[in-house]
Amino acid sequence: MIEDIARWPSGLVRIVWHGPEDNELPVTGAHGFCFHEDRVVVCDIAGRGPTIPGGHLDENESASDCLAREAQEEACVELENLRLIGFIEADHRENTEFDGKYPIRSMQAIYRADVRTVFEFKPQYEATKRVFVPADELPSVHHEWNAVLREALKSALDADG
Repeated sequence: MIEDIARWPSGLVRIVWHGPEDNELPVTGAHGFCFHEDRVVVCDIAGRGPTIPGGHLDENESASDCLAREAQEEACVELENLRLIGFIEADHRENTEFDGKYPIRSMQAIYRADVRTVFEFKPQYEATKRVFVPADELPSVHHEWNAVLREALKSALDADG
């Protein structure tokens, strides 16, 4: 089991990597390693820093639809070939700052996707910048790289064959 502690806006959160078949908790968000010409899309999110596209599901929205929407909003890209590669469990049970907005334990669906179309980047919502970086540079670019994201990226690269 790969796990780590992450600092989210809601405080310290225990995160755990799970495979695509291992989900018994509510899915509240989706994120993706979105590839374009052998590079990964990274968005600089105001107040957070550089990260892969993603966010929380809207009401009655599927995880894959959420990622497609977030990638368009944050990175101004259209995705195709979305493949679920696993889940990141977010466990707030030891988070004294937890506000209860989301379940105390939930999952973030993690995808590997290809970029079909790159549109002109127009900063909107919370994204201030978009870059495409080689996958091996993600650890030095991402605002909070950790063991769980490392395992998720490995799964994304393995899913590519």
